[in-house]
Amino acid sequence: MKTLFDCKDEIHSCSKCGLCQSVCPIYKITGNDCTVSRGHFIMLRGLIKGELKMSKTINRYLDLCLKCGACSDFCPSGIDVVDIVALAKAEYFKLHPAEKFKSSVMNMMIKGLKFLKVFHLFTPKSKSFEKKVIYFGGCGAKVEGVSNIIKIFNSINIEVIIPDFDCCGFPFFVKGDMESFNKYMESFYSVLEQYEDYDIVVNCATCEKTLKSYPKWHNGKEVRIRNVFEYLRENNLSLELTKPKKVTYHKPCNLKNFDNVKYFLENTKNLEYVEMKDYDTCCGLEGIGNLKERKTMSKLFSAKHNNIKDTGAKIVLTSCLACKITLGLFSWGKYKVQDFVEFLAKNVK
Repeated sequence: MKTLFDCKDEIHSCSKCGLCQSVCPIYKITGNDCTVSRGHFIMLRGLIKGELKMSKTINRYLDLCLKCGACSDFCPSGIDVVDIVALAKAEYFKLHPAEKFKSSVMNMMIKGLKFLKVFHLFTPKSKSFEKKVIYFGGCGAKVEGVSNIIKIFNSINIEVIIPDFDCCGFPFFVKGDMESFNKYMESFYSVLEQYEDYDIVVNCATCEKTLKSYPKWHNGKEVRIRNVFEYLRENNLSLELTKPKKVTYHKPCNLKNFDNVKYFLENTKNLEYVEMKDYDTCCGLEGIGNLKERKTMSKLFSAKHNNIKDTGAKIVLTSCLACKITLGLFSWGKYKVQDFVEFLAKNVK
């Protein structure tokens, strides 16, 4: 698999223009150049040249990065910062047993999600139709079940095939545990071999982005990964809520086709959508466990909370399990956070 040292050309291509500063949520709070991609690349260039060694200080700044990708989207050189930071984290991961221990705990937690199946024993089976899709639910499907997806797709005469997929592996990728990430990729392709070649629909934005990245990390074949709302819009789904509801929406960092989500926010009857300030700013998931940086992170969480509250909406919709969990933790009882598909399934006629 690719390593940090394979990225030296990309790192050297950073022109130090500083445009990343204008979009980095952490830099806006700290004003510290070491917390933004330009500063990261100066340190990583030192690592590649052998002038620096991977240290706790460098790792601290890598951990402050939210992996939201805002800098990549704004970078005139088109550098994929998240990939490079993850590969830098992998260098630290190799050297520190504590990182491996934390990753093993996370692996056990994700494997433990399989036991949640007992709470979904009465999930209805999809009806059979000529048109079929494969649904990748990742961890979200194990936590929340798949009945909402089945209801929505069956309403437009599409059968949903539900393989027993594992996690997409993104939590391990951003922590530098490339061995675990590779295992989850292999598991995905292994499960997929058992099914015919249908479109794979994904509800979670992070899963969608991760699955689409697989071919560059793995020798597996290209597969057709489709966002749920992209697919539903193409199939002319028309929706009406049973009664009027006012909502706002948090756009996950990894959602690259928001226009399809926005279409349903604006065209679902009886749904009033109020756009919050900085609706597309990172929820801060990567900062939850970073207790040493709690002052910095609390400013991030408070800003998002206040922006939601200012809309007057009591329901916040999103399309990422991690965002849903993070926003819910800091809702302070002021609003309810729901997955958009879940919300529609429970409220449409």
